[in-house]
Amino acid sequence: MIVRALIWLILGFLAYTLFQIVKQALLKPPAPPAEKTTRGEDMVQDPECETFIPKNDAIKSLVNGKSIYFCSTECRDKYKKK
Repeated sequence: MIVRALIWLILGFLAYTLFQIVKQALLKPPAPPAEKTTRGEDMVQDPECETFIPKNDAIKSLVNGKSIYFCSTECRDKYKKK
């Protein structure tokens, strides 16, 4: 009888502890999303579609010894075909 009561007491304590852990995890505010680019970053213009994009995100290609930046591989390939 006492053993059964101790088992129920331990199970109740474990259930309560698990409930508290889950509750804290659900009530915790989500972390703010990380910014993809930093502020003040240089922008470059894609010569094919004339879109401005951050230099770090651009696709760099050498054309006639000159670095040219593109927004996508499609724009790069179209530009090189000209």
